[in-house]
Amino acid sequence: MERWINNNKLTSWMVFLSLALLLATPGVSVAAFAILLLVGVLFMFRVKNKPELTFTDKLLIVTLLFIFLTVLPPFVSDGFRGRYLDLTLRYLLAIPVLLLLLNTPPKAGWLFGGANVGAVGALLLALYQYFYLGMSRVDGFLYSINFGYLACALAFLCLPGIWFFDNNLKRAFSLVGFVSALIAMLLTGTKGAYIAVPPLLAIMLFIYRKEIGGKLLLACLAATVSLPVASYVAIPQVEQRFHVLISDIVNYESANQEAAYTSAGLRLELWKAAISAFKQSPVYGLNYNQREALNADLVEEGIVIPQVLTVSRGHAHSEYFEALAGRGALGLMALLMLFLVPGVIFLRKAVQSEGQTKALAVTGVAFVGGFMIYGISEAPLQGNVMSSCYALTVVAIYAMLRRPEESGITAGERVP
Repeated sequence: MERWINNNKLTSWMVFLSLALLLATPGVSVAAFAILLLVGVLFMFRVKNKPELTFTDKLLIVTLLFIFLTVLPPFVSDGFRGRYLDLTLRYLLAIPVLLLLLNTPPKAGWLFGGANVGAVGALLLALYQYFYLGMSRVDGFLYSINFGYLACALAFLCLPGIWFFDNNLKRAFSLVGFVSALIAMLLTGTKGAYIAVPPLLAIMLFIYRKEIGGKLLLACLAATVSLPVASYVAIPQVEQRFHVLISDIVNYESANQEAAYTSAGLRLELWKAAISAFKQSPVYGLNYNQREALNADLVEEGIVIPQVLTVSRGHAHSEYFEALAGRGALGLMALLMLFLVPGVIFLRKAVQSEGQTKALAVTGVAFVGGFMIYGISEAPLQGNVMSSCYALTVVAIYAMLRRPEESGITAGERVP
């Protein structure tokens, strides 16, 4: 058994498959997380000589544990409904996976390879649905919004491979993966993913500004700024989705309740209701039944539009507002820690390092930063596939940076 536990071929393959199968299969990628979890639990109980944990190791473990604990108050107050635990269970389960990967980190090149294969697979599925099935918004095996967010995440897992690999063929494959994932994302019509691309590109270019050089940096920034315009002109879905967004905002500002019932308008009303829920229970938040009852009162008082009641569980359609309403200040704090603890660790490493270490750290920054942006208008981390992807990818990148030599990374230092 210890042969499997101490074998980085297993961890490398599982990280590879978790990304390669992410969008091209109906949820099969979650099996990679499950296998690593099983081996991680065996590692915790069967292996005596475990790696000594550093301060940042413990901080990340506390972060994963804390966000799980914040669902316990609504879980108890609503009669122990399993739905609450399902929201954050993956982060608790990611702890044994993290401990396993700290002991046996996967090879970093396999992460980029898995992302590249997954991006090409996502594009092939998107093209099949768009051209053969005639779907105006492709969705793969998920909702179109979730497909779009994960395609965007894959794109920015691929792009840093250009700096990570020395082999020109692998660099070219990374570029192909990036473009493939972007095209797949555009065909989903996911506005939140569209909006995330320019800032994520800008962040990566800023971190690599010295390596790129002044003239090339200006050219890249110009391309980044022009990308939304080019997409708007070339791809009908992009044009249509931005027209919908502008129309939604105009209608919402009209103060006409019927006109306000649009995608963007309804979200703003749900955020208003979420703030009211936070005011009622600022520390722990309200459970689903309490939020639905509160929303009914808000509609009766004319504070929000009646269509708010069509949304089950009072869902706020925002990771941040959902945490605020359903888990209170503690939930919002835990969510911010889930983003900022690994994000700051990766950013520090990206700024302080060179070579492959920097490329992998930049990958982590873009990956976490993307989910921070997606979470503004949706709650992607509440889905099974997306939360598993986030948890596994974050702990995998962290473990690789923590033990760079064992991960096949050159020109880097250990995470302190």
